This record gives sequence, structure tokens and C-alpha cells, in this order.
Amino acid sequence: MRYPGFVTRTFGIDTSRMGEAELLAALDGRTTAGRRGYRDVAVLTREILRINAYDARQRVTHARTAVARHGPTGTPLKPDLPEVGAAVAEGAIGPEHEEAIRATMARFPQPVSLPDREHAEALLTTAAREYEPHTVTALGREIVARLNQNGNPPTEHHLTRPTRFLDWRDTQGGHLRGTFELDAETAALVTGLIEPRAKPHSSPEEPDRRSKHQRQGDAPADMLRAAARCPDDGPTEPGEPVTVMVSITPDDLKHGTGHGLLHGQESHSATQIRRIACDTYVAPALLGSTGEILNIGQKHRTIPLTIRRALILRDNGCTFPGHRRKPKQCQAHHVTLWANGGPTALHNLTLLYPHHHHNLIHHTEWHIRIRNGLPEFIPPTFLHPKQRPRRNLLHRRGRGADDGDAEHGDQQ
Repeated sequence: MRYPGFVTRTFGIDTSRMGEAELLAALDGRTTAGRRGYRDVAVLTREILRINAYDARQRVTHARTAVARHGPTGTPLKPDLPEVGAAVAEGAIGPEHEEAIRATMARFPQPVSLPDREHAEALLTTAAREYEPHTVTALGREIVARLNQNGNPPTEHHLTRPTRFLDWRDTQGGHLRGTFELDAETAALVTGLIEPRAKPHSSPEEPDRRSKHQRQGDAPADMLRAAARCPDDGPTEPGEPVTVMVSITPDDLKHGTGHGLLHGQESHSATQIRRIACDTYVAPALLGSTGEILNIGQKHRTIPLTIRRALILRDNGCTFPGHRRKPKQCQAHHVTLWANGGPTALHNLTLLYPHHHHNLIHHTEWHIRIRNGLPEFIPPTFLHPKQRPRRNLLHRRGRGADDGDAEHGDQQ
């Protein structure tokens, strides 16, 4: 069986709904619904097709998104999202992709310039042609964060009181069960304290058989016991303060503008980052001109802590396209194998979740290369005959979402 033909026949996206969209777009531009006593085309569609109101609105929204039409006075109207409409007409993306893009752009802060909207639509549509809808949604969150760099204006409530709460109740046997929510700054401190203490404590004689949830429960219990032994005005943990890794430009941090990344995961305003930096040690990294972490050369197979931190700041998690595993769940992979002379240096390393590290990369036709200081993946020919390089859009950082050429198909 030839894989490309099989993929096309089996998984090809249905283009027949474009005919329905064109008909609805034509009706939307006329006064047909009003003349027949209906409030709008969605209500008329609901009646004709005997579908529920939500489905009718979705179909009309799809028509407006993807198809050019005329207004009631005959004025030509472009599709709301022309790039999306073209991809839908080609059968390159499906309804879930379209909805992910539309929902993202509905969350854009106001005002957003027309060039920024068009550029964002192009980026999202390109991603939709390559990845599943949840990846497009995640990329959309990153774009919204970049467009809204200073965050939403804080309300008086947020200025006077951070969003933190803890609610518990007694259960049988004297246990406590509850829920909590922490603001970003406190969450960074808590995870920085708990995660190192929740690691397995195994030895050759006695392996750690606790589950992940049990270890995460034991860690705060140990911290509380330590705090109970300390004076009220003394430190609650020995040693240095929690180290928080922040990715942000020096100018943004200095002036309180723009946004940064906490532990390489979530975007936060520079103002929040500055508050965090007051109470913690911030692990710095030297950035190159394209936002890449500059190389730290080492000649060891095991990854020194300094290089591991640089990998976390550069890759922010598993770099395999479309995957969201966090750095703590990943292993460092030598692009050129260490046994083949590959150095343990940043230009030859990337973070991978163990499944991708040991299965896909070592035992399939996927290949990795570092280009412009960032890892990119060459897919097998049965997935992409031209083997266009891919990057993980969920973790892309630096100057912007269009750094490099991986998504545009350029190869060397």
C-alpha cells in the first residue's frame, strides 16, 4: 500500500460543505429571510434544515468566514477570514481547525491593526494545514498573549488583592479535602518548592513505589513539617530562595513593558515578572540576535545543569511538533549521537519526551536538525512527500512566530 494515497483517500477533508456555504452566503446577502418573515438567515436555515439553533448559526458563521458575498445593497463583501476560506475550499483544513482560528481571533485585544490581524490569520492557517486543532488553539493563545503584551488593565480588586483562595472540608478519618487557586507569582513559588521534593527517592535496595500523586502529596507534607519546626520569623526552608527561570528581554524587564515566560510555559506581563524577581533568584540566560540561547560548550555525555537550564529556556518543553510535554518530563537528546562524536553542547541538543526520544527519533524515519539555533524535524516521506521541516509551534519563543523558515518549506 502506498502511504500518501492511503492518507489522502482515508483522511482527506470533506470539501462538499463549501457548496452549502456558498448558498448560505448568497442568501445572507439578500433580503430573503426578512421577506419570508424570519429574523435572519440563521433562523431560516434552522427552519429549512430542521436543525438546532446552534448548528444553524455555526453554518452561517462558516459561510461568512469562508465565502465572499454581497451585502443587502449589493456591496461586495470579502470573507471574514480569506486565508481560512481558501484553505477550506482546498480541503486542507476541517471545521474544527476553522473554529479554532475563529475563536482565537475573537479574543484579540482591541484595537488590533489590520496588518497584525492578517499576519495572525496567515500564521494560524499555516499551522492548521500541518497540525491538529488543539495545536492551533494553543498557538492562538500565544499569539493573543503577544498582541496583548501588557495584559488586561488590572481592576481595583486585582490591585488590592491577588486572586488566591483555599477551601477545604473535613472528611471521614480526619482527612482534609478541598480546592485552591493561586495567582501566577505564588504558583511559581509553590511549584518551585514542591517539584524537586516530589521526585522519586529510589535506591538499588529500595525502589520508590509511590505514585506521582502520592509523591506530590508527600512533598507539601514535608514542607509543612519543616515550617512547623521553624521560628515564626525565620525561614521556612533551608538554603537559597526558590530559583525561577524567566525568559524576557532586559529592556522589557527594566521598563516593565512587553511579556515574559515563567519556566518557559506561560506568558506573563513584565510587571508580574518584575514582582517575581524581587522575591526569588532569577536564572539568567544570554540570548542571541534571533532569540536563541547562546551555546555553552561541554564535553560530557551527561547533561550539566547549566546546559539543562539553557535547554529549558530555549526549548520550553518537548520540541517534537505538536506536543506540549513540560521540560521536567523530557530528556536531553543528542542530535548527532554522542557515540558518533556529537558534542554535549547546546547546538547539538534538544528536549524530547521519552516516547519520542526512544521510539520515533531512534527507530523511525524522522530526523532532527538545528537551524538558526532552534531544533526542527524532518518528517518521513509518507507524511510529507517534500519533507518540509516542522517545528513545535507550541513552544516557539524569541522574536516572533515567523522566525526561521521551517513552516514555509525551505530546506537546506
